[in-house]
Amino acid sequence: MKSLDEDVSENYLLNKLFSWIIVYYWIIIYLKDVPYILMTLPISLFIGYMSLIYIKNFTSVNRVSFLLLFVAVSVYLSLIRSDYQSLIAILLLGLTMFFIEHFKLRFTLKLINTLFFLSAFLSIPLYYSGYNYFGFLPGQGGFSNDPFLSGRVSMFPSVTVSLYFSFIIFFINYFFNKDFTQKLIVSIVALYFIYFGISRTLMMGLLFILFFTFLFKIYPLKKNLFYQLFLPFILIILPIIVVSFIEEIISFLISLNSDFISEYFLRGYNSVDKVLDDIARTRIWSEHIRLFKEFPWGLSSGQIDLYADPSVGLSDGGSESFLTKILVRFGFGAIFFYLYIFSLLKKSLETKNEYLYIFSYIFIFIGINYGSFFAAYNPLFLILMGSLNCKRNNT
Repeated sequence: MKSLDEDVSENYLLNKLFSWIIVYYWIIIYLKDVPYILMTLPISLFIGYMSLIYIKNFTSVNRVSFLLLFVAVSVYLSLIRSDYQSLIAILLLGLTMFFIEHFKLRFTLKLINTLFFLSAFLSIPLYYSGYNYFGFLPGQGGFSNDPFLSGRVSMFPSVTVSLYFSFIIFFINYFFNKDFTQKLIVSIVALYFIYFGISRTLMMGLLFILFFTFLFKIYPLKKNLFYQLFLPFILIILPIIVVSFIEEIISFLISLNSDFISEYFLRGYNSVDKVLDDIARTRIWSEHIRLFKEFPWGLSSGQIDLYADPSVGLSDGGSESFLTKILVRFGFGAIFFYLYIFSLLKKSLETKNEYLYIFSYIFIFIGINYGSFFAAYNPLFLILMGSLNCKRNNT
């Protein structure tokens, strides 16, 4: 049996390594055409090291994890179809998530806020050097059919990375930063890059956070029918209703003749068909579900290109909608991933953990609408998952 000192020392080392891994992949964001080995090797070595510790300390009381079942079933399905690319992807993704949870890996707010402010500062020289086509001030650059969208701001060459990084930093600081002044400054900068980065998804995500914050004030989180069944039911049914009447909703929004709605939510388009083409997600969801029904054991990237409707553009399964994409890539093994998410929701109610409760819905919301950064070698994903172990005094 390990001594307490050994346990503390081991966790301290793992947290330090985890922090350095995050910094490494943050640097990678700025590089172009990064070799695959440089993307996967650091996290693979870290997973290997954690695997040795896990095996060494393994006991029969270790609970069965939905994440490990997700990995095991998906690996098996990948092997029987000789899909080694998916096999590597599932091992990296599933084991990273499992070990972050198992070892309670965490970072400090100081680390991620420093990376955030550095990113904001670096956006200035990156724009003037021509490396980042998006500006740090509204109207400086970008590409779109509409002048409003052409003025999007971004910390990185990818505006999407900038948007989600800002959102995650805001989300974490909103709940865990007890320094009011620092929280305020971080929030202002984050909201600046979210608002002027222009994202319908993240604007709704912010409303999500505000809604739950207000709800918890008037009706504290606890294990009851409202939070266990009624609210989840509403949050699942509502998107289905929206998708079912999407054309009517878009038509209504166009009829309002609001400049803000037109620019921000309709992206400057004034016809239902063009807005639907811009959204594209409903077609991606439908195609993912169709492919899963026909190939429940999953498909490799090459097979997806072969069997998918070419008009949808599902290269490698499609960068949009991670939570339906895994049905196509990993087959029915993805069911265990969904069970893991719902286990987080259950745990949040048992522990009355407001952050975890909101996190579960935010994870689903981002995962169904985007989620292309849901990869073990992406710093945004590592920070998002590591936030599950944050504490208010974790400065």
